[in-house]
Amino acid sequence: MQQPRTITSTQLTLFFIFLILGPVGCGLLLYFYTGKMPEPPLDALVRFETMWISPKSSEESPRLVPCITIKNTTEAAWKSLSIELNEQFFSSEPKGIPAGQTLSIPLEAFVARNGSVRFPVGDRVIELVTVFAQIPSGARGVSEFTVPAKPPAKPKENGVQPKTIQEEPWIERDNLKKN
Repeated sequence: MQQPRTITSTQLTLFFIFLILGPVGCGLLLYFYTGKMPEPPLDALVRFETMWISPKSSEESPRLVPCITIKNTTEAAWKSLSIELNEQFFSSEPKGIPAGQTLSIPLEAFVARNGSVRFPVGDRVIELVTVFAQIPSGARGVSEFTVPAKPPAKPKENGVQPKTIQEEPWIERDNLKKN
């Protein structure tokens, strides 16, 4: 009578090592030998303005607050819009922005990633704005905007600050987010 075939403990150990390291090794090869795909840019414009906010109760009067305005300059709607200020404070609009429209979000609506700290309006200078949105292809589009420093205000003449009302210019995209 013929003896049944068996494997030794060394053979079983080698089999399990190959079974685990084979897929892990293939994954590592793919990671190191394939390039990163760039995220498509969003054709957006950004500017800082002020807007009136009506309170929930009718007893309080409306407030004028600083906000950020994002303009969708494309002919396609964006979904799942997210805005990042200085790589630290975030706000989102799940509905996105329709084609050719703008969206204004008060700066006080931005919170830190963990949700514990609101953006300190008036205390913090905004240097970098990153806009993320889902474009019609399903990909995530990204654009970064470097906010130019404001020139110093004109000096007061005879103790009176000259009143100049001018609309803030749109800030154009400068480069893609590099990951």
